[in-house]
Amino acid sequence: MMRRQCSNLDTAAVALFVLSIAGCSVPSLHRSPTVRFRGDATDPIGDTASVASARVARPADLIYASIQVTDAAVRFTVRFAPASLDPATTGVAFALDTDLDPTTGGRNLGVGAEYLVSIHAGPRRGASVARAVIDSDCSPPGTPCRYEPFDHADIVISDDEMEVLFPRSAFAKFDGRLNFRVTAYANLDGGRQTTTSDHLPNLPAQFVAVR
Repeated sequence: MMRRQCSNLDTAAVALFVLSIAGCSVPSLHRSPTVRFRGDATDPIGDTASVASARVARPADLIYASIQVTDAAVRFTVRFAPASLDPATTGVAFALDTDLDPTTGGRNLGVGAEYLVSIHAGPRRGASVARAVIDSDCSPPGTPCRYEPFDHADIVISDDEMEVLFPRSAFAKFDGRLNFRVTAYANLDGGRQTTTSDHLPNLPAQFVAVR
């Protein structure tokens, strides 16, 4: 009597058959999180504010920014004109109006920002998220006048792009919708001073909506 040797392929087929009988399904190994809310905008090339500054050899020229919100995370992406991202000095700040009320939070060019997400290529690479804080000496009283960092993250950087991911839970009372502005700047004197190089969107446009 001859005995049949089962191959690995036969075993896998049997396992799948058993799963199908049990009403099970095989999960996808590469399923991306569903984007619940998204907002993005482009910006013209060549509209930097500090081109003539001798201290800024490569003014950061924003051409695109986006925010994507999933159930678990918020992804921030900025893209620059070719060769304008200086890995030694470039930084950007996302001003986030998470309650959609321009009269609350810090006043940032038409956006009442409850949070500020900063992304730095240099001199110290990384990202931080900070919340608007009201101090006793803020003017007018009861209005936030500074941002206090409370979380940090590593960033992904390429020749013309920077990206960072923060947990959605970092932003309190946030349903996934928000308004935002982006400011690009150069970090000078080891980061002790900044010089603005570009805005997105350009004024008088107030913000980009994430819906």
